Amino acid sequence: MLKRLSQLGLVLCLAAGVAMAQKDMPPPTPKPAPTSKPGPAVKVWVPDPPRPPRYPRYDGVTTEKAIAADPNVAIQLCVSEGDVKINGSSANEVRVFVRNGRRFEFRSLEKNPETGKANWVQLARATGETPVAGPFANCLSGDSIEIEIPSRGSLAISGRSATVTVDSVYKATVKLIEGDVSVRNISGGLYARTEQGELLAESISGDIGLETTTGNIVAFDLKSSRPGEPLKISTIRGTISLQNVSHRQIDASATSGSVKYVGTFEGGGLYKLRSASGRIGLLLPADVNCKVSASYGYGNFDSSFPIKILTENVVPGGKVMVGEIGNGKGPVVNLSTTSGSIRIVKQGEADLP
Repeated sequence: MLKRLSQLGLVLCLAAGVAMAQKDMPPPTPKPAPTSKPGPAVKVWVPDPPRPPRYPRYDGVTTEKAIAADPNVAIQLCVSEGDVKINGSSANEVRVFVRNGRRFEFRSLEKNPETGKANWVQLARATGETPVAGPFANCLSGDSIEIEIPSRGSLAISGRSATVTVDSVYKATVKLIEGDVSVRNISGGLYARTEQGELLAESISGDIGLETTTGNIVAFDLKSSRPGEPLKISTIRGTISLQNVSHRQIDASATSGSVKYVGTFEGGGLYKLRSASGRIGLLLPADVNCKVSASYGYGNFDSSFPIKILTENVVPGGKVMVGEIGNGKGPVVNLSTTSGSIRIVKQGEADLP
């Protein structure tokens, strides 16, 4: 019995010692909660602030100015963008109206020594305006640009993106990167080119050149003012329509469009109508006299006129036919297409498509 009591006392002493030791020990540090393995850093896209346009459109002012000019004044200008209308007038001055556009100024490059009036004028952006980078920095720009010049004056205009209409001046040169061009009532010659746009020429005299890369060309009532003045027309992706043209040197070429000619041929003329992959159509009067040289590949040749065949040869890639319409004493008309057709129609019997 005594032995059991001593064992019990020993157990109680040990338990008390353990309790005292636990009381003096600091509480255990809690274990952190398990976390997932960090993945790769995600890059957050932050857009760049918008850049100012390379070619600011305009300054947003409306301005009208005029300068006294010689009747034969030459006008030079460029246009960044806008709707441009140029008209000839009886007043001996150059008047310019720009709506909601850049401020501009006249630069008199030359004056008539007798009258002191400007006979060579350049229109440009005002020198006091904020400088702008780019090739069209000094050009006019606006919603609309209206210009009046003496009707005996000449005009040279270049542009980036514009619609240009010219009426009743002596001579005009128009070159655009993009935009439609309409020119009428020019007596001293015309050259018009647009990379992307339509060309319309009406009532033009003199040496004429019309070119476009992508767009159609329509020309009617054209004539030469001197013997030998040429008419040259070309388009890469577009059609050519000619009507009532009296030039005796005509070269009309379309790469992937058709060529349509309505009129007659003058004796001694040189005529070339060509298309790589389009139709060639001629609508001629019943009394026309000419010799036709037709070269065609995968298309065909058709005529409502009786044709006296002189030669007909098969060549690599097609046929070449030479024949006479009427008495055959007129000029030689050269017609050429690679993969299109050639059709000659008598006026009053049918129309061209």
